Amino acid sequence: MMPELKLRILKLDESSRYELDPERLAALQNLRRQFPNLPLDRNEFNQALNQVQRWASLSRFFQTTVTLHEALVTRQWAFAEADADASGRIAIYRAVQEIDLTHPGLFKSTSPKLADIAYLDSRYIAYSNARAEALAALADILYKVPGMRTGKRLPLDEVALGVPNPPDDVPRHLYIARLDALGICTRERLEAFLRDELPKFSPEKKRQFDNMRLRPHYGKEPYAALLVWLLENRPIFEHKQFAWQWGDIQSAAAEKGINCPSTSLKQWACLNRLRLRVKRGPTTVDDSRIVRSKPLLSPAPVFGDVLKSATA
Repeated sequence: MMPELKLRILKLDESSRYELDPERLAALQNLRRQFPNLPLDRNEFNQALNQVQRWASLSRFFQTTVTLHEALVTRQWAFAEADADASGRIAIYRAVQEIDLTHPGLFKSTSPKLADIAYLDSRYIAYSNARAEALAALADILYKVPGMRTGKRLPLDEVALGVPNPPDDVPRHLYIARLDALGICTRERLEAFLRDELPKFSPEKKRQFDNMRLRPHYGKEPYAALLVWLLENRPIFEHKQFAWQWGDIQSAAAEKGINCPSTSLKQWACLNRLRLRVKRGPTTVDDSRIVRSKPLLSPAPVFGDVLKSATA
């Protein structure tokens, strides 16, 4: 569509020489009613149009997430499986939950301003980035264990596939064993592997599989699940409206049964190069904002109990 026609569509410039059929004209009149606050002059038209399209895209994405994929989101939110990861759907689900709390009615608005659209986009990006950081930390738990990587690229029929994306030198049988050790391999995937692939393995490969499967506590970091959870919830802890402090974070983690260091969580975070921009200063007496935002936190990672038993 030519820019002049797009401009006439959104401004409904009746003096334009372009003709619109009644159906399109009705649709565009409805569009103008939905977005009456957008500055649609010739200089800002493209920016405004892109923002409108972004709002519509995120809105549809959220609606399909809630109506079709909510069970998937709530299951994967806790890293309960590694076959796939609906990172984008988790991000939009959490972003809208937060916005409904901090800006009631904004997401349901039929005439959002450009600032509203930009804010929704920024919170979606924040949760998307947080999920990516959490998955990277989970990758360390999965792949940085003795004997997990061969050091050379494997053929496609041997390489592991899953989430987080395995390096190309991780054998599939060791990847499945590691997932099972942490309790995040889906039953269907494990049963299919045990039935169709394992019987064909050499005694040596079977021994490797059993050793990896029965030893989940590789590594010296007993708080790996805590790190994943902190990264996943960074947008909440750093939100200025909620005013989280290190003590509040440690209490919330303990309430969810996540293994935490008995000493300063802030000190532990520094040692692990985790930088959270949380509220500084003396402990806040009024914790109403903390209580209000706690329901936004993700559940404890399902593999946390497995790792916690290493320190029992």
